Amino acid sequence: MRLHAVVLLLMCIFRELYARKFHSSERIHLKNKAREMFYHGYNNYMEHAFPWDELKPLTCEGRRWDRRERGDLDQTLGGFSLTLIDSLDMLAILGDHEEFRHAVKLVIQHVTFDRNVTVSVFESAIRVIGGLLSAHVLASSSYVGLMPPSEYKSELLDMAIDLATRLLPAFDTPTGIPVDRINLLHGLNKHGSSLTCPAAGSVLVEFSYLSRLSKNPIFEQKARKAVLAVWERRSHLDLLGSSIDVLSGTWESSHVGIGAGTDSFYEYLLKYHILTGEASWLEIFNSSYTAVEAHTKFNDLHVEVDMHHGNRKIRYPRISALQAFWPGLQVLAGDVVNAVKSHDRLFELWVKFGAMPELFDLRGAGVVVDWARASPLRPELIESTYHLYQATRDHKYLKIGRKLLHDIESVSRVPCGYAAVKDIYTLEVEDRMDSYFLSETIKYLYLLFSDNPSVIVPSIYVGSIHTTLNVSVFGTSNCIDGEGYWTRPVKSSQVIFSTEGHILLTAPELYRRNPSHRMSNSYQCQSSTGFDDHLVDSLSSKKSSFSGYMPLGLSVRHKNIHVGTILASPAKFGKQIYNTKVTVESLFDLEPVGNGCDTISPSSLLGERIFGKLVMVYRGNCTFARKALNLEQAGASGVIIINTARVPYKKYRNQFYLIWDDRSKAGRNVSIPVLMVLAEDVTRLVGLIRDQELNSILTTRNGIKNEIPTLEDEEDGIVASLSSWLW
Repeated sequence: MRLHAVVLLLMCIFRELYARKFHSSERIHLKNKAREMFYHGYNNYMEHAFPWDELKPLTCEGRRWDRRERGDLDQTLGGFSLTLIDSLDMLAILGDHEEFRHAVKLVIQHVTFDRNVTVSVFESAIRVIGGLLSAHVLASSSYVGLMPPSEYKSELLDMAIDLATRLLPAFDTPTGIPVDRINLLHGLNKHGSSLTCPAAGSVLVEFSYLSRLSKNPIFEQKARKAVLAVWERRSHLDLLGSSIDVLSGTWESSHVGIGAGTDSFYEYLLKYHILTGEASWLEIFNSSYTAVEAHTKFNDLHVEVDMHHGNRKIRYPRISALQAFWPGLQVLAGDVVNAVKSHDRLFELWVKFGAMPELFDLRGAGVVVDWARASPLRPELIESTYHLYQATRDHKYLKIGRKLLHDIESVSRVPCGYAAVKDIYTLEVEDRMDSYFLSETIKYLYLLFSDNPSVIVPSIYVGSIHTTLNVSVFGTSNCIDGEGYWTRPVKSSQVIFSTEGHILLTAPELYRRNPSHRMSNSYQCQSSTGFDDHLVDSLSSKKSSFSGYMPLGLSVRHKNIHVGTILASPAKFGKQIYNTKVTVESLFDLEPVGNGCDTISPSSLLGERIFGKLVMVYRGNCTFARKALNLEQAGASGVIIINTARVPYKKYRNQFYLIWDDRSKAGRNVSIPVLMVLAEDVTRLVGLIRDQELNSILTTRNGIKNEIPTLEDEEDGIVASLSSWLW
């Protein structure tokens, strides 16, 4: 009881501290500290462990892949200088051009995959292939151009192709779901285990990226088939189990959580959609995300449940360190409110112990699971802290990051690097520094404290070139002079982070997401009435040259359960939400109010119903600006225009539009957000709500209207969040 009171007091103190502004001088100090921490680990690895995979920081030696001292834990090791490959893009983030070039050359000279070693398919893909591809795009003169063509000729890409080709036989199963392990020299072990976890089938981002770079579709095809095979075997609640037989396709374990075994599956559904723009993957993600939020929560925390019964049958009321990635994913999904709540609860655990326990049992007063008392410097909580700061710019997260950094420094720093925590209660450390400590944990800390959060890789001068270059990033040429060139900075809106924290550029020539590369998807909006023909341009139309365009994410929740996210096209007038730190929330009325062309009295029944809410109207009969003005004058907080034009949905569901003001410039008087969505997306969203039996959402608000209703006023209402869809 006394301990509980102390923890509550500490949390109150922390909340008070987080309410204060974070001074820029301290932020710079912490950024430099994170930089120094990286080099303390990296330099010791290079001095004492390279070319072995990982550093043993207590004994100051490399961890040998051929000894398998830790059993299954060593399946991540393959004798391919794992820590160096994992760290390549971090060197670029730090602006250390010389060491980046040196490290790339070391990888090319020393790493080979032609060896008799059995490795994890999943870990090899996310750590090694992901690291190689990230570094390739950074180095290549076809993309960022950190190395001139005279020094780099796509060797890292060739190595990634080699490794992926050796992993491909793992996918040759009756289900298409890959086996967990494979020998890089001899291939499949006929007597090996046929069990794997859902996340093991999710190498979608790395393999699709490799296919686009190599122009060989086989890798992406195999990865897509594997993920869909897992998804097809979901329960009626849209939940997955934790272990599946790749031969029969049956679940060997029906218990499910969002930590080990499934985390990357959920993460890559959304990130693959972000890369490709394919709406079907967003639909799958929305279904899976809604299921997790509805069926795995216990006291506002996600626990392990049965895939067929959800939280009506809790298997283990415990949380894992790995599930701390979830708030970061919620941010990407547009569910920032619930991300804040999830992060708060997880951070409480860090405050309690000074590190993140691997497994914490919620029963009673709560206790760390006896066989999971380690804390191996995992990045997930720091990753979520970074994404929440990016979304909110709330200085609270800088202060949380400061505590995380100081705790790691005070507990884990040793002369030869950083040592994982062996016992969460005593904070004793062990001879272990996983490669992800440098590639993720320190990376997210450094980026959190960056004085320019919108930039991931700074502009770097590349000198001594003697070849004609064609260096570009997203169609923007680098600045070339007689002796060398300055690369363009890589911005946060131009990348996604893989599950291993590698930065992957959303290059338009790879995924055809840029308007200039989308001509096959062009569509000019038409209206049967002719009122708004000239007011909407497809983004691929040549006359749509609005360089600041950013689509919006419309995320809907009910009773703090995420229902779904659909993409929306913003108007050029009204409240703008291009700033990535702005999120607009409002109560949401799901019943369209007609075409919105008639004046609505605030005192009418319809006026009372829509007062203070985000309102939907059908397209047509009058201009968009007129609809917005009428609804704003009636008290609406925002307008969603349903595009009822006859558009072939399958072909144009990934198309976005710009909504222009009318000829009278009526939009100048609009101060609320205005956006357009496809009718099919609205139908799907309503269907999701109906499936959850949320019929009470259409109930109108009773009582005297004397102020705009708050989110707390409407426990049975639905809430919509509008935020910039970064990609």
